Amino acid sequence: MSLIHITRFSTTLQEHLKASVILPDVIPNKPLPTIWLLHGLGENGTCWERFTSIENLAMQYQVAVIMPNVNRSFYMDEANGLPYWTYLTEEFMPEIRHMFPLSTSREQNFVVGNSMGGFGALKLAFSHPEWFSAVAALSPAVDLRDIIPIMSDISRVFGPKLPESYLEDLALTAPKEQLQSMQWYRSIGDQDFMRVANDNFTSFMNSLDINETYSVTPGDHDWFFWDDEIKKVFAWLPLQANN
Repeated sequence: MSLIHITRFSTTLQEHLKASVILPDVIPNKPLPTIWLLHGLGENGTCWERFTSIENLAMQYQVAVIMPNVNRSFYMDEANGLPYWTYLTEEFMPEIRHMFPLSTSREQNFVVGNSMGGFGALKLAFSHPEWFSAVAALSPAVDLRDIIPIMSDISRVFGPKLPESYLEDLALTAPKEQLQSMQWYRSIGDQDFMRVANDNFTSFMNSLDINETYSVTPGDHDWFFWDDEIKKVFAWLPLQANN
């Protein structure tokens, strides 16, 4: 596989941002299935390549993996900062598709993330269910109140009043039939401080009548858990492994 590190100037943010891309060494004569892999709070796209077996998995399944960097934005247009959501959805994703032979087919696009990136993956899926056929949220921040103790700058992103049901409100505005046509995977470690919120979120997801797999297994909010989980995600996605 080829691991490519990109630094590009964003006209939306008016700054240079990095991204990581994994591609097959030999590009087929057709667009590549694509995983949009989102990072957590205090991290960046390189953490997936540093702490997991993502490159080996991409090689096994012959997919493109795109790992953007959105700093501490929670994949939001920040209340008192920069418009990272606009950057991601209106600039970065279209531009990366111009740079690399990525599929634009809904059936071949998947969004995955951990922690803050799990929030981002769910947000993308609820906001644009027409873009993806599957979403996997690993230890996602589904209740923003869980973030308060570990994010001193949370008001910069969300403003003075923290949304109480941000993801739920997004989901309820999405076309229900599109949500139901997607595959959903969500997991949490049994020792994770976000476990209770994720357990409770399951009732909401069930109310949407969507096809979600919710997995609770031994583990904490760390890369040991996410390295195990990303292997499960690749096996779960509608991809063909090259054994």
